[in-house]
Amino acid sequence: SKSKSKPTSKANKPEQEKANRFVAKRKWSIHPEPEECATLPPRGDSNANASPSSPPSSNRRRLLRTASCLSLSRSLVRPACASTGEQGEEAAAPSIRRGEVFEIEDPNTYSAVAYAPPVKNSDGRAQKEAQSYPLLVVLHGAGNNERSALHEFIRDGGDHTNLPPYLLSTRRAPSSLGANFVVVAPYVGRGKRSLYDEPRGKILSFVKWFNNWIESQTLSEENGGGGDKLDSRIAIDRRRVSLFGFSEGSTLAVELATTRQFNGVVVCAYGFTGTLPRMAVERLQGIPIWAFHSKGDDVYDIRCSNALVDSLIGYEGGLDVFGVGNIVKYTKLIPQQPISGAGGDGREHVRAALVASNDGEVYSWLLSLQ
Repeated sequence: SKSKSKPTSKANKPEQEKANRFVAKRKWSIHPEPEECATLPPRGDSNANASPSSPPSSNRRRLLRTASCLSLSRSLVRPACASTGEQGEEAAAPSIRRGEVFEIEDPNTYSAVAYAPPVKNSDGRAQKEAQSYPLLVVLHGAGNNERSALHEFIRDGGDHTNLPPYLLSTRRAPSSLGANFVVVAPYVGRGKRSLYDEPRGKILSFVKWFNNWIESQTLSEENGGGGDKLDSRIAIDRRRVSLFGFSEGSTLAVELATTRQFNGVVVCAYGFTGTLPRMAVERLQGIPIWAFHSKGDDVYDIRCSNALVDSLIGYEGGLDVFGVGNIVKYTKLIPQQPISGAGGDGREHVRAALVASNDGEVYSWLLSLQ
């Protein structure tokens, strides 16, 4: 598969390079409570007691951008300044429009961009009951993160425009995504590097907050071409909440999946280089996972995803060999340019998420999961 988006590179600032160094050891921590999840050792370490990994080169940490976005309607929960796309002064929050990407914020956890699909019925009548939808939680990778969530996910020059919210904002998303899923992408915040560095419980708390918040909202949609508005409500099917992670966000998604609170996981350019603890593999059994990775990835080698898939299908007493294809799926991408090894521009790293985001079969697969 090929994406129409062509990312361009932008080097990190020197001070950001210092922030990019992974200075804290991580150990696997298996908890019996469903609120907790198993956490990974540092990137590049094969055991929990290893020293923190050395700082990667600026080329390996370079975050790529996709082509410029189309204009987005300004009907946001938190208004944006028309000239800069940054946060404006406090104002009364306008109504949330279905079929468009908007920005929200939980003051206790994260800001985020979100999307609610158009109403399913097209007869122009108001809904008496809230329609139920599955939820897709998008977890971004590392970045400079210098602007608002809205800018970083959908605006020209944003760090995370290789993910589903960008496609939804430009109306280029597959119909299997845009018509069927509520989507939310939490944002680590300005000046912070990655969601991977955040407490896992904080991310889970945000998901719970969002579910309750979106169900309390009255959403609007144009009813025909006369300018009339159709108000509606939605509900989140708590049994159908799935994860879509890229790079460090994919490693985070696998950790969160060990809580068994999610019914499906899409991982793009998975980056953990160690061996998953047996308890983690055991808790991942039966959870559908679809991995995407380019053979030319010069940030996280494809061996990372190879090891993840091998651990899942090789677990003793785990998957039935005749049904493994329904639980674990793996798409290996052939590089679009010659493999240059470590120190490249990262295009193939970003491409894994571009391909998965544009693939309608991914969302049809998630919809099929029970």
